[in-house]
Order: sequence, then C-alpha cells, then structure tokens
Amino acid sequence: MKRRTLFAAGAAAAVMPVARMAFAQAAAPDARMQEILLGGNFALLSSRLAAEKATDPAVQAFAALEISEQEAVARAFGAAPSDQVAPEHASMLEQMNAMEAGAEFDRQYLTAQMQGHEQLRVLHAAYAENGENPMARGASIVGVPSIDTHMSMLRAISNRLG
Repeated sequence: MKRRTLFAAGAAAAVMPVARMAFAQAAAPDARMQEILLGGNFALLSSRLAAEKATDPAVQAFAALEISEQEAVARAFGAAPSDQVAPEHASMLEQMNAMEAGAEFDRQYLTAQMQGHEQLRVLHAAYAENGENPMARGASIVGVPSIDTHMSMLRAISNRLG
C-alpha cells in the first residue's frame, strides 16, 4: 500500500512542472500581449474589408497574406482573433467600411496598414526582448522582421498606386 502511495506521489511530482507550464501558456494574455492582439485585430479586420473592397491585385494579395498571418499570430499568443480594437482603430474601420470599393479605398487601406504595422513593430520588438510567454515571445521575435518585410511591400504598392 505504501509503495502505491509513494509511486502516485512521485508520478504527480513529475507531472507538476509540465502541468504548470501548460497552465501558464493557457493563461489570459498580459497587458502587453493584449495590446499586440488589439493591433493584430485591426490589421485583420481592415484586411478582411480589403479582401472585399480592394480593386488593385497587389492590395488584394497583401490583404490575404495579412489575414492568414494575423490569425496565426493570435494562435501563437494563445488567443483567437476578435472584433475588439483600440478606439482610434475603430474609427478608421468605420471610415473604411463606409467607403466604396476602388482606388481611394486601396490607398486608405495601405495608409492604415502602414500606421498599424509601425505600431505593431514597436510592440513586437519590446515583447521579443522580454516577453513572459515563450510561445508569444517566439512569435514576436519572428514578427519583427516580418513586419519590416510588410512595410517594404506596403511602401512599394503605395508608391506604385501614387
């Protein structure tokens, strides 16, 4: 009887570090992670609008890329994309939603993405340096050069559209 109790206690002790790690990764996002998720939601929601309204093929392609990337980042941060955004992003989304499809929408989308990416770069760079969640920190480490690439793409498309 004592051996079974000892074995059960040993097995429980061996599982505890793994259980703690799993619980820590499933915990709610901290404030810095939440800020990144809000910015990602804006990039995602505005890109979903662009998928419907953009007329330039490069803008459409960028929007599709951004949708899949922001969904992946949210998963890496242990969350799901949502409709929740910062107040300034909510007003930008309202303006974009009210616009007709066409070149003006395309330019507005590109401007919004460049502003959003600049904000996200700062947030991801900080989290990459000292974020607490290892999975999210890894996503931020990879996210910084990805954002730099996106900024180059956005500038090139914007310059071409005029």
